[in-house]
Amino acid sequence: MHIAIPFCSSIAAPSFYQDFIEGFEAAAAALGHSSERVVFAQLDRLEQDELDRFFRWSRQARCDLVLDVCCWGYGLSRTRLWNSDGSVGATIFDSLGARYCALLYDQPYFQPLAGLETDGLVVGCPDQNHAELIRRIYPQVRMRATAFVPPATRLENNCSFAPWSEKWPGILYVGNLAPLAPARFWQDVPHRDAYDAVADTALAHPDRPLHLCAFAALHHLGVELPAAELVELLRSLEYWMRQQLRHRVVTEVARSGIPMRIYGEGWDSIGLPSNAEVHAQTDYRGFMKIIGSARLALDVSTYLGGANDRVFNFAVNRTAFFTNAHAWLRGAFGSESGAYFYSLRNLAGLGARIAEVLAHPAELELRAERARETALAGHLWTHRLQAVLEAAF
Repeated sequence: MHIAIPFCSSIAAPSFYQDFIEGFEAAAAALGHSSERVVFAQLDRLEQDELDRFFRWSRQARCDLVLDVCCWGYGLSRTRLWNSDGSVGATIFDSLGARYCALLYDQPYFQPLAGLETDGLVVGCPDQNHAELIRRIYPQVRMRATAFVPPATRLENNCSFAPWSEKWPGILYVGNLAPLAPARFWQDVPHRDAYDAVADTALAHPDRPLHLCAFAALHHLGVELPAAELVELLRSLEYWMRQQLRHRVVTEVARSGIPMRIYGEGWDSIGLPSNAEVHAQTDYRGFMKIIGSARLALDVSTYLGGANDRVFNFAVNRTAFFTNAHAWLRGAFGSESGAYFYSLRNLAGLGARIAEVLAHPAELELRAERARETALAGHLWTHRLQAVLEAAF
């Protein structure tokens, strides 16, 4: 099988984007498949030389599957051939008979999924709640199949080379905070009452996916928004909730007095206590080095029915972690690994729980090692590519 991977060369590196694509390329090789990148520079358009190169490629290419990370190759997906009678023909990828896998790796309303044009669309979701959500907000998108394809990790991301005794014995958090974002910034939007109602419902039920909170709140109000306005509401409230939850969790843990290191922008402006050291944000490679040096990390996630990439990279680095995303991860890691779970509805005792875990370093080391074993056994990019192939063919 030959796999084409759209690649936007202007995305700043190193980032998750290059890491995920390199992971898929290595996974394809490990499974006996070939792959190549189809390179373009801008997300919103193809330059003429890129179009010419793409057309030349299509005349001699074999392509069975397209792996489009974040749907950022949507411009390529819309490029069509001309029929002999001068009419517009099929898209290039459809003309090659390829299945097109759109790998979201964010909430669906943040990705240009609706901009894709293909008859062979398979959507890879990082959250088990996404398939239903896509049908609600993008009813025009015709999907051949969906697949649960959360992020993964790879051995190259392991930067945990020091012995356990030398790993930092506090808790780590990596992520930015927009200090003004917790304020409700939608005073001037239409349907402000709807935004407020969804915000109130989401805060009251933080362990419930945002879109379900939105549907419930809008139904209670008797408001039915057009799909485009619903997407805009979800985008705004998702951004707001991410900031709300990060602020609440990090400040609660910091107040407990345990040693804490925070890497990211914005935290130095909110007056954290002295036990919380604030450091500048880092790039993706630096992120691996930081987590590799810690025993325990904190995850605050809105992928409640799936996972982000952090947890698997924590695990491969022998770094245990606390996360609120328990719906799928609890079964994926089990009860005796280095995955610890907390509820956003009960943060008052979180600092004490973390302190108790850190107070037993030998047990924590064993559990962190089990987390690494779990990641290597079932959460590498080869496992994710296998899931895509099973759904697509």
